[in-house]
Amino acid sequence: MKQRMLFPTTLLLALLLAGCAIPRPGATATPTPSAVQAIPTATPTPHVLSAPDETPSPVAGLGEHVYNAEILADAQVPIVSEVNGQILDVLVDVGDEVHQGDVLVRIDPTLMEAQRAQAEAGLMAAQAQLDMAKAEPKEADLEAAEAAVKAAEAAYQRALKGASEEDRRLALIQVRQAEEAVKLAQAQYDRIAGSPFASMMPEALQLQQATFGLEAAKTQYEKALKGATADQIAGAYAQLAGARAQLERLKQGASEEQIRAAEAQVKQAEAALYLAQIQVDKATVKAPVDGLVAQVMASEGSMAGQGAPLLALISRDVKIIVSVEETLIPEIAIGQPAKITVAAYPDREFMGEITEIAPALDPSTRTLPITIRPTGDAAGLKPGMMATVTLLGD
Repeated sequence: MKQRMLFPTTLLLALLLAGCAIPRPGATATPTPSAVQAIPTATPTPHVLSAPDETPSPVAGLGEHVYNAEILADAQVPIVSEVNGQILDVLVDVGDEVHQGDVLVRIDPTLMEAQRAQAEAGLMAAQAQLDMAKAEPKEADLEAAEAAVKAAEAAYQRALKGASEEDRRLALIQVRQAEEAVKLAQAQYDRIAGSPFASMMPEALQLQQATFGLEAAKTQYEKALKGATADQIAGAYAQLAGARAQLERLKQGASEEQIRAAEAQVKQAEAALYLAQIQVDKATVKAPVDGLVAQVMASEGSMAGQGAPLLALISRDVKIIVSVEETLIPEIAIGQPAKITVAAYPDREFMGEITEIAPALDPSTRTLPITIRPTGDAAGLKPGMMATVTLLGD
């Protein structure tokens, strides 16, 4: 009975000694489950574009925040055609450096120059009208206007009185002369009347003309007998009134209203010429700013339409726009320094600073866009590069 109880006791002691055994040299100790749970494990955080890098940076200090973003040109200027016409010359290529005022593209200005010439002629005419309105009347003009008034008065008086006895006698003489002409022409025609071609001979034409002359003479004689009609009298009076008004205008000169109207016509013509000149100038496309040619869409010989893209310019200066979380807004300020690194220059750091802070958050991301510009030598930074930006604390 005692031996049976000794065997379980001996087995339990052996198991306890095996659990506390010292490992052999070179052997790896296996931790207990409780020891494994006590060791913290680091889970890498995914890197998001323009979002803070939660992975601690070996060079970042307290208050620093890291973002990834694309480097942008500080200014991007599309060049479009403002006129219609055929492209004559494209004077730049991609990569060329241009300065403000440099000629980039020339468009055929023929039509625009013709419109400018027309506007110049319109201005000359308007100016001449204004000069005439302001000028003092010449003596010769006054004499001519007075003579016109006298002639109109005489015509009006004749219309009122009707034809004189002398006028009626002369009208009757013209009738008798026309009758004799018809008789002579009739006699000449009678000699060839039997010919089948009589109607095509000159005698037939002469008879016809003489007959028309007789009818006209009779009409004038009848008018002389009857005197002027009411319409003729009214017409004569209208001519007299017009001649008198013209003479009065010459004596008094142009009124203030007429001078103002002439001056307005001159201003309108000047504006038309100015607009025509602008169109001519726009046919020569010039660089509005300094920069580099990033893209050329125009080609010689093609047609340029108003608003059609020709070129694209970018500035040499660059900027980086990153989106900062709402919780970090109190920590950022204009002028705050930043460090910029790019993959092309892994051993080089570029310094920059915050130059712009958006006035409102992006509602879709609840982040605030800020703009960072380099403060030192940034010759290696090119638009399109991906950069890592570290916002440095004050």
